[in-house]
Amino acid sequence: MIDLFEDSIDLKNITCHSGGATGSDSYWESIGARFGVKTRAYSYQTKYHTSPNKVEISDGDYKDGVNEINKANKHMDRFGINKYMNLLARNWAQVKYSTQVFAIGTIVDSGAKSPKGYYSKAKIQTVDGGTGYAVMMAINNLREVFVFDQIKLKWFRWSYSTMSFIELKETPKIRTQNFAGIGTREITADGIRAIEEVYQKSFQL
Repeated sequence: MIDLFEDSIDLKNITCHSGGATGSDSYWESIGARFGVKTRAYSYQTKYHTSPNKVEISDGDYKDGVNEINKANKHMDRFGINKYMNLLARNWAQVKYSTQVFAIGTIVDSGAKSPKGYYSKAKIQTVDGGTGYAVMMAINNLREVFVFDQIKLKWFRWSYSTMSFIELKETPKIRTQNFAGIGTREITADGIRAIEEVYQKSFQL
C-alpha cells in the first residue's frame, strides 16, 4: 500500500484506529477528538477496556491477528508472547484497517539493549514493547510507518529500500482517511507534544 495516498483527503471524515490503552492510545484518541477525528479503539474479550469508542474485534480478525503476530515474531524473535496474545493479536485490526501507522515509542537497533532491559535478537531495527508488534505487522503488510522515538526526540519513517528507520526533518502528516495512532503506555510530555504536532500539521492549524 506504499504511496497510494490521496492528494486531497476529507478532514471531516478521518478515522484513527487505535487500542484504547492508557498512554499513547488515549492521547491519539482524546487529542484527535478536538480535531473531529473519530476513533475506533479495538478490543478482544477484556473487561479492562474503558474507551468510549471501544470496538470488539471479530473472532476472524483475532485469528488473523494471531497469524500476523507469529509472522512478526519471526523477525522480532521474542519469547513469552503467548500470554499476551489477546492484547497483541487485537493490534492487527489497527493495522488492517489503516494505510498509515503513527507510533510513539523507542526504536531498538539489532543487538542493542532496549529500555526494558532485553537485548534485541532481531536482524533489523524494531520498536520496544508491544507497540513493536503492531509496527512489525505494518511493515510486513507494506503500510507507511512513522515512529516518534521518545529518547531521540525525533520522528522516523520506515524505509522499504534500506529496511531501516530514516530520520525525518519534520513532523509527518496524516495523508489518508484511515490511520493508526498507537504507542507505548509510558508516554512522556515529548510524546504527547509529538501527537499534537501531527494533528496540528495535518489540519494546518
